[in-house]
Amino acid sequence: MLTISKNRAKTGPVALLVAITLLLWLGSKWYYHDWFSNPFKYVAKTASLTATILMCVSIILSTRLRVIEDFFGGLDKVYQLHKRLGRASFFIILPHPLFLAADQLPHFSGFLRAMWFQHPSGDSYLWGQNFGVAAMLLFAGLIAVTLWIRIRYHRWKKSHEWFGLVLLLVVVHIILVDADIAAYPLLRIWMYAILLLATAGFVYIRFLYRVCGPHFPYAVAHIEKVRDIFEITFEPLGKKMDFRPSQFVYLVVHKEGITPEPHPYSIASGYGLGARFKLGIRQAGDHTRTLDRLAVGDRVTVYGPYGHFSDRFLAGERDCVFIGGGIGITPFLGMWHVALHSEDRCDPTEIPPRLTRLHPEIIRTWRSPLVSLFYVCRTKEEASFDDDIRHEVTSSQFHGFEEFERRGHHYELFLSSVQGRITAEHVNRQVKGGLIDKYIFLCGPSPMVASLVLQIKAMGIDDRQIIVEDFNLV
Repeated sequence: MLTISKNRAKTGPVALLVAITLLLWLGSKWYYHDWFSNPFKYVAKTASLTATILMCVSIILSTRLRVIEDFFGGLDKVYQLHKRLGRASFFIILPHPLFLAADQLPHFSGFLRAMWFQHPSGDSYLWGQNFGVAAMLLFAGLIAVTLWIRIRYHRWKKSHEWFGLVLLLVVVHIILVDADIAAYPLLRIWMYAILLLATAGFVYIRFLYRVCGPHFPYAVAHIEKVRDIFEITFEPLGKKMDFRPSQFVYLVVHKEGITPEPHPYSIASGYGLGARFKLGIRQAGDHTRTLDRLAVGDRVTVYGPYGHFSDRFLAGERDCVFIGGGIGITPFLGMWHVALHSEDRCDPTEIPPRLTRLHPEIIRTWRSPLVSLFYVCRTKEEASFDDDIRHEVTSSQFHGFEEFERRGHHYELFLSSVQGRITAEHVNRQVKGGLIDKYIFLCGPSPMVASLVLQIKAMGIDDRQIIVEDFNLV
């Protein structure tokens, strides 16, 4: 079942594409003096053009291309926009058949027949309508599975692949009905270009990504299981992956008995010259429950890395506050390690210049910001990573919490069943010097994050100081 963030998305570029499309359409109608006599068709055509653009952009966003990720500020932001546009495109297309058939009213049976499959008898327009009806029915079924029906991840993943057929049916529908898009040259070029990009995007992510996407062969180097948490360390088998703490990867395990579809996990370690990395994985779903079969030496493919969550932490410009709710704590684990373990850093003369630019955090001269970490869980039993977080403190240069707190760092396990909902005011009281001049990082359930963002803004804190990681895949 789809989970859509309540946080603001970067929709301006998409709105611009829709506006250009509608202006090309209306401008062409004005230029050719080709106005509809049936006013209902203006609503129908506006809906179809808008929905088609949104669907195409949603598919293009799913390609995980670096240029798209960088533009939107992280793949988590890209996927949230992808989900919003996919949902919006379905609801926006609904008026299209309704208003095309509206001239049949008040004859309700004729109204319903006009929206259903027709006997084409060689009429390409009616063939086009049939393809459009098929596209609408398939789209409705897939959206129902995505929005309202809870199914297993691998089945959801498979069902998502059928959106490519929806796109194909839409393209055939547009070609066969031979209406406005075909009639106006500028609109035709514009729409066909966007449809071509969307088709190429679907082919890439569905068939070519596993070969052409950024991927690296790794092997399991170490496995430790604490209660329901796997801590798995991976080592490169060939080309090393260049990553930053808090980024995430798509993991594909090549072992019988473990489901082979890619799953996203946050990197729970800092970068080292050996390019080993650790994932902290909680057993919560069908895939993670099969990881009991994983053994040292097993081969995996890692796709990525993705995300820009740690960029401002690594810049070292301000001290930082981390607020992680539930499994949303995992993106903070790598940054937490980097902040506390200066002994891992290297002399600048030992590191290639390229790496010193990409990884200031591995250089001895880098000053870590002071960090206050709040781990929000309902009960202590659900705080699966609490022991790991505390171990990072005791094994660090501070050798315990007394010196750690004296230096200005802070850690708190916040139990909502005991303390109620976490508030920005509570965090402000616990952080040395308050929140006003800090970078504030948030990741967790959307209602918690959205509420805290509103509270933090109400304290007069600038939007640019609030960094949200929002990777709710489904």
